[in-house]
Amino acid sequence: MTATAPITLTPATELALPALADLFNRAYEGYEVPLHVDEGAVAFMYEAFDLSPERSRIAWRDDRPIGLAMLAVRGTRAWVGGMGVAAEARRAGVGEQLMRALLDSAREAGVKRVQLEVLEPNARARLLYEKLGFRTFRRLEVWQWDAPASGPAVPVEACDPRAARPRIAAARRAPEPWQREDATVDRLDVSTPALRAVRTSGSDAGDAGVAIYRVTDGRASVLQLAAASERAAGALLDAIRGRAGVTVLRYLNVPDDDPAVAALRSRGAAPTAAQFEMALEL
Repeated sequence: MTATAPITLTPATELALPALADLFNRAYEGYEVPLHVDEGAVAFMYEAFDLSPERSRIAWRDDRPIGLAMLAVRGTRAWVGGMGVAAEARRAGVGEQLMRALLDSAREAGVKRVQLEVLEPNARARLLYEKLGFRTFRRLEVWQWDAPASGPAVPVEACDPRAARPRIAAARRAPEPWQREDATVDRLDVSTPALRAVRTSGSDAGDAGVAIYRVTDGRASVLQLAAASERAAGALLDAIRGRAGVTVLRYLNVPDDDPAVAALRSRGAAPTAAQFEMALEL
């Protein structure tokens, strides 16, 4: 591969899932948060997050894929579901070429708003996104709780996830991030393992809360949670973490002012990453 060879861009349909998984891993090598995906993980992202391979872009040099920018589309909104460049091709403007092509693709699809997340320490990527017109509108945290849970401080009971969803929507304080928003839950609602839900059952309005989650290989992933207080959020999290067979609880991209963050912190859980959520109006 020569340093002066031109870059060409193609839709991601040019790569089969195994090759795309390999490119993801190369593009995120040395990333602040370790990332490794396989063919199954990429297929899951396609399905759950509405990734559009025909709208996504791959960068090539000398017939070798060296970068990717993945676009998910839901109506007039889109989300950058991964952008990275292989180590040997970084700091040469490839990322900017990919992002400009991705935004052109979004416009062609009738998208009016594009959003993404960028890790807090990744100042270089954030500067690129700001150059392209993206603006930060909130900070998100990724939490992981490994320690055993104590019993919930208020009564909690299992409930039907489909009955829980309108309750969460009615109590929602802010939009969910793309990976946990309603359209994603729609996708996961028909997958295996099935979604589960819990709710507080006390009569005090300050203890009201409901959460939807899924369990895979001993890991409980909180999808959506609405709670009137830190106490209520903590009770829901205790119930999920304390479920038989659950060894770790993970809550992805929680706004840093959410009651669940305070509840997790008080239980000794640790934030594993912080991200800025950014958006661009087209």
